[in-house]
Amino acid sequence: MTDGEWSSMRAGDRVGPDPALVAAARAGDQRALDRLVGQCLPLLYNIVGRALDGHDDVDDVVQETLLRVVRGLADLRDPAAFRSWLVAIAVRQVRDREQARRASWHHQTALDAAELIPDPASDFAAVTILRLGLTDQRRDIAEATRWLDADDRTLLALWWLEETGDLGRSELADALGLTRQHAAVKVQRMKEQLETSRTVVRALGGGADCAGLRHLTGGWDGVPSPLWRKRFARHIRGCADCTRHSGALLPMERLLSGLPLLPVPVGLGGPFAAHSPPPLPPAAAPYPTPGPRTAPHPHPHGGAVRGTAAGPGRGCCTAPPG
Repeated sequence: MTDGEWSSMRAGDRVGPDPALVAAARAGDQRALDRLVGQCLPLLYNIVGRALDGHDDVDDVVQETLLRVVRGLADLRDPAAFRSWLVAIAVRQVRDREQARRASWHHQTALDAAELIPDPASDFAAVTILRLGLTDQRRDIAEATRWLDADDRTLLALWWLEETGDLGRSELADALGLTRQHAAVKVQRMKEQLETSRTVVRALGGGADCAGLRHLTGGWDGVPSPLWRKRFARHIRGCADCTRHSGALLPMERLLSGLPLLPVPVGLGGPFAAHSPPPLPPAAAPYPTPGPRTAPHPHPHGGAVRGTAAGPGRGCCTAPPG
């Protein structure tokens, strides 16, 4: 089955808000507007949070997006197009914030620039693992997202929701301002990088007794990056032992299909948060808070993987055996 066929089959798995609710909110019904905002906040948080990798700006971008949605709702012609419209606004806000962050970075001194580094405890991959109780290969996919190019993060956020059934391919393409064909090309390229990253995650955590891998990790600072993804992948492809320990990988579509949206953190969304669904109770997140990336966890090859959630466990979603 092709990528396009798979996405088309699942594009409506989780439908957007009822057009009647959108129309009522557009007409000035405050209760309808409150319900509409509450329904779209989880989707919005998952897009912005993953696109910005849990940066402190996530709350600001979520609020800015919701403000634009509320102010522009009267101009929305087709209530059935609300979700696509919302996602496009969110992507524009993320891009604007990324551009502003890069501009600030270039104008900061080395000392001041430290203020622009994301809070390690907000690492979105770790939060996803903790809050959804991901295990085995689902956990590996979440960890593999850390190794992607920064420019792919917004695409990753949208594709992830496409695979879980929360967005369709047309919505993904429209949000990025691309044709479906161009979007398919970009998604395929990103998926290839993510598959490579999965092999790296499996090799580093698989306990392979490989002197070459131990030597390579000796020069690594423990922070996942595209450069080190390429270095590790080059070694793994030429090493039978590392390849064997990487194991057989299940299709990402199968692993992500049907995963729930990550619950909205308490307080996120400012004045809009009161209308969002309640977060998961503490029992659904049986792990400790993710540790800072500056305190890496050792791994069996002598290097470290920073920002990794501690320990496997069970939550609302468990993975097939890996």
